[in-house]
Formats: sequence, structure tokens, C-alpha cells
Amino acid sequence: MQQINFHFKSLPLHHKHINKLYLLSVGIKLALAIISVLMVNAGLFNRSNTHLLWAELNWQHVGEIYFNSDSGWYRAIAAHGYAQIPLTESQNWSQATLHFAFFPLFPMLIRLLMLVTGMGFIAAAFVINLIILYFLVRCFYLFLIHCALDAESAYRTVVLFLLFPISMHIYFIYTEALFITLLLACFLMIKQKQWLSLVFCSFLLALTRPNGLMMLLPLGFYLLETQGGLHISNIKKQVQKPAIYSLLAMPLAFALWMFYQHSVTGHWMAAAEAQSGWNKHWMFPLMALFRNGFWQEQFTSIYILLLILIGLYYIKKWRISWQAYNWTVILLPLAAGSVISMCRYTSVLFPYYIQAIQSPWTQKNYKLLLVIMTLLQVFALKMWIEDNSLMY
Repeated sequence: MQQINFHFKSLPLHHKHINKLYLLSVGIKLALAIISVLMVNAGLFNRSNTHLLWAELNWQHVGEIYFNSDSGWYRAIAAHGYAQIPLTESQNWSQATLHFAFFPLFPMLIRLLMLVTGMGFIAAAFVINLIILYFLVRCFYLFLIHCALDAESAYRTVVLFLLFPISMHIYFIYTEALFITLLLACFLMIKQKQWLSLVFCSFLLALTRPNGLMMLLPLGFYLLETQGGLHISNIKKQVQKPAIYSLLAMPLAFALWMFYQHSVTGHWMAAAEAQSGWNKHWMFPLMALFRNGFWQEQFTSIYILLLILIGLYYIKKWRISWQAYNWTVILLPLAAGSVISMCRYTSVLFPYYIQAIQSPWTQKNYKLLLVIMTLLQVFALKMWIEDNSLMY
């Protein structure tokens, strides 16, 4: 895609689109709870596979719908911190430091709001998510404008992302929304040459998820691409400027996180060592596909294989920075030997949404596609409530 110089002639339209996108995201988040309660009352769930208090499920308990699986780890960290996990929380863990596998920014934001307001975990997480959703749609939309999409295409791309069934994790007590928001903010700050803001956003990004530090690669490529290109002469030129050193905030954040892990556990890489609690072992990434016979993992393997083939097809059309991002997000978790949660991890791959919205078929059948995505999102919600591993 060609780069453009962004002018604010159509700023009122952009504000209108951003506000509509935010209202849509909040509407979807609330609709998930409403649809869940309606499906509960209709008896459409396998109750034995859920964590909800079915006998008591009412509008006071709808917050539980956003809570599942990894949310429990964030609750333990938000309630007690990393160093004060009580035995009542950790007695069934395979090792006492498993919670270090979950990076600190998201649970600490929730913990801060809990301490300031006195809210419970789910209420505080709900509020934090509403705030994040606004910055998510704003950063995504403006980033797309900077990538030469017209206002309508940018708007449609974000709508598609918000309705994509696997993207539903951005509405739950998970880190997907925070991660993609900070990543897009970093891309946006690079394009706008706001280096101090880039330092702040990239520092936080490295504290969001285990692969946060690895985003240094696509962000570094993007910075070079927007500042003259990836040729050797420009690289030599850029290393003499302070802009590229803004990204050093990421390894600094990671180093501080390692120091904290060591101060609490005596291990510098407690987060990496905790991965053994999920039986993850390093292997060639593609070897992780089709390893188990469960239909969920077979489906996920097919889905990931499809993403890989699409990524290879567009390998000459996408920016190097986007390619670096794409393959890092796909291959790094696969190298741990499992496809569990891969649908969720790959939901933040924005190049696919951009490519999809530019397809002639999508442009011709956009409304039909949104209807299909909405129906699939309801199906995915059922999988989520029933704690199906497809939605881990």
C-alpha cells in the first residue's frame, strides 16, 4: 500500500466514524451478555460444561459471562499481586509461580481501579475494557487512514474486525484488546513521528503479553519503512538519529519485568519456566499442527494453515513490517508445540482484515458478510460459555 501525507480536512467525518465504531463495540459487548441470558433461558447450553451459576443467573450475574479460562489468572493477580498469592488460590497449581506466565499490565490496571474505586474484579475489568475499546477503535481507524485507506474503507475494516467471531475475545477479560490497541498506537506514533508517545506505548506493549517484546521487530521495520526505506544507506542514517532508539523502551520494560520476577521467585525467567505448566515444549512450528485428534484442534490447525497460505500468497504485497508481525504472531506460539488458543492469538492480525475489505467479493457482498459474521459470533459465544477449547 502506498503511504500518504495525512491531512485533517475530513476530521469531523473521522470523529463521527470513531464515535460510531465505539458505540458499535460497546453495543456488541452488551449484546453478548443479552444473547447469553436469552440462550440460557432457552436451554441452548450444555450446563455441565460451564462455570456459570445457572440456578442464580440473572442480570446481576451477567458480568460472569465475560469471565472464563485465563480470566481466573488475571483475577488472582489483580486481587493479590504476584508476590502474595494465597494458598487457597495456588494449592491446585502444578507449580507456585504459574501466574508469572501472565504479564502484568492488564491485571495491574484492573487492580489499580479496584483499589481506587472499591470495585470488585469483574466490575473493574468491565470498566477497563470499555476504556480500552475506545482507544482500540480510534487507533485502528486512524492507522488505516494513514495506510492510505479512504474513510469508508477504514470504517468498514474496523467493523469487520469488531464482528469477526474470533475477535470476540476483545470484549472479554483477556489481553487481546489491550495488546492490539497498544500495537496500533505504536504504529500510529511512528507514522506521526511522535517519539515520546512511542516510548510510552512501546514500554507498555512489552508488559502486556509474552510476545510483546517480539513486536520490536515489526515496529523497527515500520519505523525504517516510514523514514526512508529498508535499504542499507537509510539504515545507517537512521541509527544516527534518536527516533529509532525510542523502541529501546521495550527491552527496558522487559528487563524490569525480569528483575521483578527474580526478586520474587529467584528466577530471571519465571514467566518462561511457567509455560511448562501447560505442557508446552519448543519444536518446529509446523509440527504443532494436527498433533491431536480433538475436533477443536483439528479445526484450529486447518484455520492456521489457511492463514499461513494467505500470508504466503500476499508475501510480496504486504510491507516487510506487516510480514514480520504476521509471522511472529503465528509461528512463535506454534513453536511452543500447541495450537490451543491460536484462534485467539491470531485474531489481532490486522493485515488480513485490511486485505479482506479490499476484496471485490467483500465490497459487493459486505452486508451479507456482516450477517454471516454476526451469526458465527453467536456460535462462538456458545463455545465460549461452554468453555470449549476452541475459544480458549
